[in-house]
Amino acid sequence: MIPFMEPRRYTLKAPDSYHHGQLRTELIKLGLEALETEGAELISLRSLAERAGVSKTAPYRHFKDKEAFLGAVADEGFRLLCEELERAWTAADSPPDEAAVNPLVALLGRAYMDFAVGHPALYRLMNSPLVCSMPEGSMQWARRSLLILARALATRPQWGATQTAGAENPANAPARNASALDIDAVAANWGYIHGIVLLRIDGLFPRDLPEPDWNRLAATLPSPP
Repeated sequence: MIPFMEPRRYTLKAPDSYHHGQLRTELIKLGLEALETEGAELISLRSLAERAGVSKTAPYRHFKDKEAFLGAVADEGFRLLCEELERAWTAADSPPDEAAVNPLVALLGRAYMDFAVGHPALYRLMNSPLVCSMPEGSMQWARRSLLILARALATRPQWGATQTAGAENPANAPARNASALDIDAVAANWGYIHGIVLLRIDGLFPRDLPEPDWNRLAATLPSPP
């Protein structure tokens, strides 16, 4: 599980003890924790400032308002998601399902599901209308996560030591060839895994029916249309 989910105590610092940029990082970290325990609606920049041990106005040096702050938290969520997807990509020694159309995409599907289940409130924020309202260029990690999926869809990996040794960063190739992306395939797979995730974390699947095999479903992404 990602470290910010672990319970921890913070030592309050004097209002002037943060170097430039450190308070912003600390507030986002506290926001990630508060998001899962209190929800986005109840998060207050003033309460987070109190937890950080700074003045109630200090957060506004870094964030125009609460919406801008939540946008930054969402972007950090996408950064953490990218870490998990890239870890799944580079650490894979064998495919989870030999019958999968693209075993690499299946591995990323499972990593995506695990991240969302581990951080449901953060996942909802990352996929809320708020993200679309953020200024252009402020959500680069969201784009990066999509490009990782895009490259996986275009890859047919050779499993084993050869596959992992010196592997290129999975987000780089699509960024260089964005015009060549199979947008339909990206949208179909993203829509599929997002829908499965919401069924699970929001408890939308009827409880009187047998529990689906969520891990298997996450690894069974659709073939390109």
